[in-house]
Amino acid sequence: MTESAVHRHDAVGAASERAVPPGGARPPCSPLLLGEPRVRVPHVPDHPSCFGCGPSPGLGLRVVEEDERGVVAELTLGQVHQGAPGIAHGGIVAAVLDEATSLAVWRALNRPNVTGRLEVQFLAPVPLGEPLRVRARCTAVAGRKAFATADLHVGGADGPVAASAAAVYIAVSAQHFDRHATAAGPRDPRTSQDGR
Repeated sequence: MTESAVHRHDAVGAASERAVPPGGARPPCSPLLLGEPRVRVPHVPDHPSCFGCGPSPGLGLRVVEEDERGVVAELTLGQVHQGAPGIAHGGIVAAVLDEATSLAVWRALNRPNVTGRLEVQFLAPVPLGEPLRVRARCTAVAGRKAFATADLHVGGADGPVAASAAAVYIAVSAQHFDRHATAAGPRDPRTSQDGR
């Protein structure tokens, strides 16, 4: 990575005040580590038609590593995701980072959340047809707000960072998703409305 690319990447740390955890925010502690059951999530496997982590024609984001603070996921974008010739549309890149940070928050906190704010820093074009790896972490919690960051690497874990994000998620009840799923049609038949 060039000196200017490193400098631009460091600038991501200077996200707006709205995406930075406030003083007094605590590190996340996964209830899963305390033996609580996993809650149903609006992602694969509970929601197989998820645009972000479901199969084509969505993004096809696949979690390949996870721990109590976040996830690492991989994907390859194709022609359907194109903006300018040969590169991914910026909105698609933002969707990848939104999906990854959302998965990190779900993994870290085991609770339903919705995106409250997503700030994306575009550092380089994201090419189509090349493997991408995104690392997302839940960094802090303050009341109903959870804070997360993500980096999108081109070509694998050691590849250059093409985009970064800082996000804020807001806790909601599980009924938030059930209400909207009912309006959109039936959920996946493998799961009932009550999560069993």
